[in-house]
Amino acid sequence: MNASPAATALRSLSSRKLLNRLRAAFGRAPVLAKVTAPPEIALGERLEVSWRLDYGALEVTNVSVALVGSEVARERISARTGISVVTDTRPFVTLAIDRRMPAPGVASVDGLGAAVVPADSVPTLSGRLNEIAWAVVIEAAYQADAVWRDEFPVVVLPRRS
Repeated sequence: MNASPAATALRSLSSRKLLNRLRAAFGRAPVLAKVTAPPEIALGERLEVSWRLDYGALEVTNVSVALVGSEVARERISARTGISVVTDTRPFVTLAIDRRMPAPGVASVDGLGAAVVPADSVPTLSGRLNEIAWAVVIEAAYQADAVWRDEFPVVVLPRRS
């Protein structure tokens, strides 16, 4: 059986450079997340994740970390003004990795957790109009309202023999 690649810092799906510069210009600390995990994992294997979220003065009552598998469908729409692409993303599985409730006044939180990728699920797949995407998702919330979210893609391979 092949071993999974060593854990590395995963890259965020979204680029928050502009938002972080605006926050700094107004005297607020930028929100920074770091996720360390293997960049690829096979179906049926355990994904171990360590994470950290620095949120500064942002009010946060809970932080959740999950492995999310999503189906992404793109539709090309033509009109006289040009062609546009409409994207629809639907999660088909959400596996809890970790959840923390930071104390009031704390500016960061971190943790460790793991989730087993379902063996009967679908591996990462990429096509022109359709794809299956997997990501470690960190979401910070104040009470029941999400205030910050970011995704860190991972590649899910077919089962290893």
